[in-house]
Amino acid sequence: MKISRFIAISTLSLILGGLSYQTSSYAEKTQTHQIITQSNNQEKSPQLEAKAKEVINLFFTEKFDSVSQLFTPDLRSEIPLEYMKSLLTDTLTQNGKFQKLTDSKVIVTPGSDLVVLTLNFEKITEDWIVIFNDQQEVIGVDIPTNKNIETIATEFINSLVSQESAQARGWLNPFLKETILPQQLQSRWNSFIQGKGDFKGITKTTLRNGSKGDNTDVVIMDLEFSQNKEKVFVIFDSSKSIIGVDFIQ
Repeated sequence: MKISRFIAISTLSLILGGLSYQTSSYAEKTQTHQIITQSNNQEKSPQLEAKAKEVINLFFTEKFDSVSQLFTPDLRSEIPLEYMKSLLTDTLTQNGKFQKLTDSKVIVTPGSDLVVLTLNFEKITEDWIVIFNDQQEVIGVDIPTNKNIETIATEFINSLVSQESAQARGWLNPFLKETILPQQLQSRWNSFIQGKGDFKGITKTTLRNGSKGDNTDVVIMDLEFSQNKEKVFVIFDSSKSIIGVDFIQ
């Protein structure tokens, strides 16, 4: 039996112990990792903070075309405006009306740079993460979810099956978004299913909780194709972001 990697685990995210951004806890968890931010040039922090706030303001005023213009060019054609609209609808349904942005924190890392924004909603206060590349272009936005990881893993696979790679990519860890664009993710999935026939469905889902030491959980999924069956491992960090996908070959 050979374990093959569909998506490589993000080493940097494991070093950081996973990104946790539920209810303003992200800043507390990153205080022990100041060596990473202090070792980088902070001069770009005001520009990143301003752009991240612009993304949030444009998103909640439904100016999706303007949001798209802040994306890296490779993403503009791959993230449909209708998808952004559906994200807004889901967010307001889950959290209630957006009220205001109350805090922000810039995290500069050796890879992508992050801006953590604390948002107040009618029902909850939570942290969103806007992710930038070296050119200060947006390469992703991480939005907290109340879904369990079994549901996320199922939506991840089903999105790839239906060729909705932007939705699938939305569940990846922020540091994976730096190197994996929607089309690249779709291409990896297409290579994985080559020769397996039509996708029939997910026949079984099993949760394997990680230990306190590694802070990772695994959802094991049995996939059925017309010509084959596969077992896929979807690996999550403590913030319910996907950090790896393995399959038995």
